[in-house]
Amino acid sequence: MVGHLNKGKSFLKSLIFTGNWNYENMQGSGFRYLLEEIDHANDLGMDHNQLSRQTEYFNTHPFLVTFVLGVWFKEFIREGQPDYFKKVYSSALAALGDSFFWHSLRPISFIIAALFGLVHPVLGVVMYLLVFNFFHFIFLYIGFDMGYVLGKEVISWFNRIKFNKWSAYSDFITSFLLGVLLSLGLKEYGMETVTYYFFATCFLLVGFFIAKKLDVLFSLIIAIIACLVMLYVKGG
Repeated sequence: MVGHLNKGKSFLKSLIFTGNWNYENMQGSGFRYLLEEIDHANDLGMDHNQLSRQTEYFNTHPFLVTFVLGVWFKEFIREGQPDYFKKVYSSALAALGDSFFWHSLRPISFIIAALFGLVHPVLGVVMYLLVFNFFHFIFLYIGFDMGYVLGKEVISWFNRIKFNKWSAYSDFITSFLLGVLLSLGLKEYGMETVTYYFFATCFLLVGFFIAKKLDVLFSLIIAIIACLVMLYVKGG
């Protein structure tokens, strides 16, 4: 059993596992790098050929790679099919991770940062790093344990926390906060009239609608363009 994993050390190494990301094997070199760390820590005696095979093509979401590692070692210890489940879960988690971390978490982190940035720019930067990396670090840290304990059933954990719906929830919150940001922005420019608050509400509704149809960033872009047009017209 894998019982002597230095979680702190493995977590830090997982932050740089994409350091040799390339077009030939994508993240294969990094995956082997992490495997060797766990192999040495537990004296599992994996042979050279077995480790060499892990440098073949591998691609998943970098924030969820430790889940794949856990599943791989679970299957390896029980003499199952580690490479098969590595392939299955690398694809599944890549799709889940891209949807949440890239599509939704970055925009909501930006909006929260922009709101706090109205108070002080430095605070805005700090909040972006805190919000985004909170999820990033948590998933990397718990991933190996979850993957190793649950093995090939690890996907059930993602189903229990409804991870596939997190993107929709994040888009909804981002659209709402976008409306708040625009309203505060209009107030900052002294546009405290019914007309401008009406338009701010319209931007919010546009955000709600487009977030369900397109990437939420399109909502932000359209709202900003509309706001700039209004400012130009009012200035003219």
